Amino acid sequence: MTGMVRKATLLACGGILVASAAMAAVPSPAPDSVLPCGINLVGTTGLGGTADAKGQFTIQVNDLALNPIAGSSVVISFNTCTPDIRVCTTQSYPVSGIVSDCSGVVGSVSAVTDGNGEVILRVTGGSNNIAAGTPGAGFKCAVVFADGVALGTVNVGAYDETGGGGVGVPDVSSFLSDSFRFQSLAIYVGRSDFNCNNTITPTDLANLLTVSLPGTSSHSCGAALPIYCH
Repeated sequence: MTGMVRKATLLACGGILVASAAMAAVPSPAPDSVLPCGINLVGTTGLGGTADAKGQFTIQVNDLALNPIAGSSVVISFNTCTPDIRVCTTQSYPVSGIVSDCSGVVGSVSAVTDGNGEVILRVTGGSNNIAAGTPGAGFKCAVVFADGVALGTVNVGAYDETGGGGVGVPDVSSFLSDSFRFQSLAIYVGRSDFNCNNTITPTDLANLLTVSLPGTSSHSCGAALPIYCH
């Protein structure tokens, strides 16, 4: 009888260990996993160039015990960022392995975490803010997933406001229109909130100018004629 009890105990302990190992590999939503408050879509440094470093951000995927998960598939879905956000069909930050998926009404991007459970990304894209009063998505419209688990939401700013010709004077003009509507009518759009504080202020304009003036996002989607998912 004692032998049977010992075997049963060992089997039970083994089952607990297996279950614990399985649970450890499951991504846990924020704040266990670490997300930026917002991300800002950028252009590239030239024709066929690399995505602008001003758009760089990090996502850390952890389990419930805060252990980093290597090899986790991270997806940022923009499919609830209608009607204005646009994602380039080809991403331009190859060091991260980031790729676009144009399924859905807007599209998504994905990459795989490194040995530290991190993905360091820059996303090329923009918005279609081409006229005063263009409607836009609200605060934190994008959803971040890891291995199918929803980790949380992030805001989506778009330095390339007009979605063409890189980031320049027309984008500043479109931003100012959004800023005026927010200040006078309290109409908020996430695309012009570059510091993710649910407002549109001169600080956001200063952030936009750090991209437009140096010309580091000179090309939309890295092309003479940008190609977006939708």
